[in-house]
Amino acid sequence: MTQGRRVINVPHSPPVSGRSTAPVRQLNGLTVRVGQVRDRWGMIPGAFGAHLCTRVTPASPPQNPTYIPEGRDAMLRPGSIIDVVRAHAQHRPDETAYSFLASGKSGFGITRQLSYGELDSTAAAIASTLLNSREPGDRVLVACPPGPEFLASFLGSLYAGLIPVPAPLPSGSKGQQARVNGMMTSSGAAAVLTDEQSFDEVRDWAAGSASRDVICLTAESAARRGSRDGSPSAVDPDALAFLQYTSGSTSDPRGVMVSHANLVENLALIKRSYGVPDGARIGGWLPPYHDMGLMGTLLLPLLIGGQTFVMTPSAFLRRPGLWLEMIDSHDVVFSPAPNFAYDLCVRRVSAERVAALDLSRWRWAVNGAEPVHDSTVRTFVEHFAPAGLRPEAVCPSYGMAETTLFVSGSPGSSAPVVSRVDGEQFERHRFTPAGESQEARLVVSSGPVSDGFDLRIVDPRSLRELADGEIGEIWLRGPSVAQGYWGLEEESERSFRAHTADGAGPFLRTGDLGVRHEGQLYVTGRIKEVLILNGRNVYPQDIEREAREQHPACADGVGAAFTVTVAGGGERVVLVQELRLRDSGETALRDVARRVMAGLSASLGVPVGNVVFVKPGGVLRSTSGKVQRVAMRRLFEEAALSPVLEELDERVRRAFRPDPVG
Repeated sequence: MTQGRRVINVPHSPPVSGRSTAPVRQLNGLTVRVGQVRDRWGMIPGAFGAHLCTRVTPASPPQNPTYIPEGRDAMLRPGSIIDVVRAHAQHRPDETAYSFLASGKSGFGITRQLSYGELDSTAAAIASTLLNSREPGDRVLVACPPGPEFLASFLGSLYAGLIPVPAPLPSGSKGQQARVNGMMTSSGAAAVLTDEQSFDEVRDWAAGSASRDVICLTAESAARRGSRDGSPSAVDPDALAFLQYTSGSTSDPRGVMVSHANLVENLALIKRSYGVPDGARIGGWLPPYHDMGLMGTLLLPLLIGGQTFVMTPSAFLRRPGLWLEMIDSHDVVFSPAPNFAYDLCVRRVSAERVAALDLSRWRWAVNGAEPVHDSTVRTFVEHFAPAGLRPEAVCPSYGMAETTLFVSGSPGSSAPVVSRVDGEQFERHRFTPAGESQEARLVVSSGPVSDGFDLRIVDPRSLRELADGEIGEIWLRGPSVAQGYWGLEEESERSFRAHTADGAGPFLRTGDLGVRHEGQLYVTGRIKEVLILNGRNVYPQDIEREAREQHPACADGVGAAFTVTVAGGGERVVLVQELRLRDSGETALRDVARRVMAGLSASLGVPVGNVVFVKPGGVLRSTSGKVQRVAMRRLFEEAALSPVLEELDERVRRAFRPDPVG
């Protein structure tokens, strides 16, 4: 046994002595032993009585020594997030768990709060109501706007043994409506939980979209009607906890099956990778149905016994500075956001507002987009340095729903690692350091390879494992890797149970390209989105980033670069770019288009002969802000973009616009 921990018996299990003899399960290459633990289990020493925990040991010696951290042959974890919440409610019921911020009569500030005791009792009441009409294992679409109702509904579903499916409201754009319809159908949800303000809209939508009996409830009414005295049943750590739908950046959203053990392990991995202390204050604005918003903002504080501060995405987009004011005013030390959020803050928060902020206590500004841009890191640090922001506080990271959330991240103890590499070699999938006098490409690390994963870099075609310094597909295995895709067994087999050419496995195939260099992980792009031009591997984000530099009208807009195939099999680059231009006359628009095309061709050496300008918001993005390039290419090919202007070369026009458009 690990020294300093006391393990007591699981009911109906043999006594524990030395190596545990508790029931054994296999989970992603690990042996999971179910036990109970008192004290010192990595959260709040001495605060919790006995809690269901999992003891994890390697099923066989790992092939990668970073798979299980040295000296940690046994790791103790709470069996589920339910155990954590109920323990907090028992020992510190009056401490605040959740604060919601919005604009009110007195300005922007806290409008609603939940203590740990209130959160637990509300979740228990919602669970009681759900079990009056639904069975454990049924799926529940949690379609609440950001606010206390979402967290209570999510936990209430877990308490009831039902499977929550975090979802956006079925309103807004046609894309969002289609996404929620797809989630409803795919998951086979038997119930929908929302809030009172959204109930009429959600009920009408559910009645029109469901082909079976689906009940629609509000979190408020469920909490009023249900009993607050019940206790959740014991949870099997390997059991399915919830379905996290992917962002859909390169394909249709799929429901990732996250177990209770996956959830707890990944939260603990985030805690120890960054060194987030117990009781820390965490905050953000990401939507709760997004994995980074759910895990990184709502659930991580529960694990560490901290407090979370939440504002709406719309509030952030209207006034990005409110996010930073929240961090300053409430001593938030950990707050995650995608890459575009940091760019937006630089553009929209004035020097005068920066001077009024104190960001010196912000220790982990987690940038969760991959790949993270060097220019974003540099300009954000420079812009907010007068507010006390430290360079090491900016933490590029990497993760995905298929690994529950987190894979790696810069730890916040030193500035992000940026490598100068040979640009020509990089386009040949070689990560070669550049000489001092050589023109170089700057690539930002996503942090050291985490001890929670066995990570391999693999040639996606030959399935041969690659050496450090070679760019290939990122493959992963470990206790955070989810169970597969809901209802998609063939795709789950292909993606979650892959083997290398020499038989090592099973691994998760991420679909991401990356490289391991000097212990750091660098994520370079998505396999499906790399543009192959005249033998060069060109990353679309390079074109999109450079396009914003070509004209002020493009600076604040989002772009999507992709290739299309023309007669004879040739590939042509197309850039769809959001544009803000006062003079919307055709002559002015064509001048901007030609300036952008000439600038891109000169700066990148990439022939970009096709530019489509759309209005702000015209480029589709996922819930995490990732550009949906595959979807944008499809819309372009189907002439469904509603362009402000299309400037196309003759071969592309003949292939896709036989009748003039724009």
